[in-house]
Amino acid sequence: MAVRGRHRRYQPNRINRASLTVTAGGAGMALPLIGTGTAEAADVDTWNKVAACESTSNWSINTGNGFYGGLQFTQSTWEAYGGTAYAPRADRATKDQQIAVAEKVLKAQGPRAWPVCSERAGLTRGGDAPDVTPVSAPKKAAPKAPQRQVKDVKPEVTPQSTAGRGQMYTVVRGDTLSQIADERRVRGGWQQLYEANRTTIGGDPDLITPGQRLALQASQKRAAAGKPKPHTEPKQRAEPKAAPKPKAQPKAEPKKAKPAQASRGMSAPVAASPSTPYRAAGGSWSKGYHTGVDFPVATGTSVKAVAAGTVVSAGWGGSYGYEVVIRHADGKYSQYGHLSALTVKAGQKVGAGQRIARSGSTGNSTGPHLHFEIRTGPGFGSDVDPLAYLRAGGVRI
Repeated sequence: MAVRGRHRRYQPNRINRASLTVTAGGAGMALPLIGTGTAEAADVDTWNKVAACESTSNWSINTGNGFYGGLQFTQSTWEAYGGTAYAPRADRATKDQQIAVAEKVLKAQGPRAWPVCSERAGLTRGGDAPDVTPVSAPKKAAPKAPQRQVKDVKPEVTPQSTAGRGQMYTVVRGDTLSQIADERRVRGGWQQLYEANRTTIGGDPDLITPGQRLALQASQKRAAAGKPKPHTEPKQRAEPKAAPKPKAQPKAEPKKAKPAQASRGMSAPVAASPSTPYRAAGGSWSKGYHTGVDFPVATGTSVKAVAAGTVVSAGWGGSYGYEVVIRHADGKYSQYGHLSALTVKAGQKVGAGQRIARSGSTGNSTGPHLHFEIRTGPGFGSDVDPLAYLRAGGVRI
């Protein structure tokens, strides 16, 4: 049974967040006035109180709003005061490392860097030095082999390797076996590509993850073993030039718990009943209420487009983790959040009931589930009742 997760979003006080910035002018960064004869420090207990006010003591918080870590540093402040010696961003640094950088900010800017929370926490200049031992960032270890288990994957940002005379391919976000086979002209199409890399990909040819290295040609031993067994055809498959024999046609989508289809061509996003309803009130959400509806499904569950449309965005969505947003013909937008894998790209046309992703628990989430919204615009804050929209299209939920 899937864990009934729901997403949470933290929105720091705007006054507090705005204070942690570094000002640059035509002559360079403005230097602070340094006092004489007064120690400018605060003990760990005081910094704990500041963090409790700024981020509810979440030292690794990253809501996607440009402010990071327990003391809500901007990236420019983190870099200007030496934070990158510990970690690329504040939310990736330890508590001791964040406090060490905060001490430098306090010395340069004073308590006004945290105008509200410094008063609440009693942060002042001249306090006891904190008992912290920040450790510089260790040298990067050699990358580990890709894990088969579906987790929160990062998009591939490095160029494709040209090693091996083009016989190897590194999977990037949005790839499918059929697209790779078509672009690289793999003999035998996606079926042969899957058979040659079955041990790397696993049992599901629809599920490939960024970072996997695929061989574009089968070994002599594999080629002699015969044709691969038919599997479910990946979505948006580019048809090979040589049509497969009828007995090797891909199998149809499994018939388990298929969502209800509407006469107007609409579909449920997943085969599950909703849990957290639309507009459920609570402090877990930045608007004070739940802007969508949650479906408790296990990681890796197929997520489908509720209606035909065009993909507006497909990628990282901050607190929503990996998300897909689709614009439909009626001007409405559907949003699918906390995904573990994406199978579509921005600008791509999709049909009702077409698989667009797999569910997960990325971003600010307490467990595997699908967060689903219907919006009047592409961005957050334009939500309408998603179940009413689906039911009006004939979907029974």
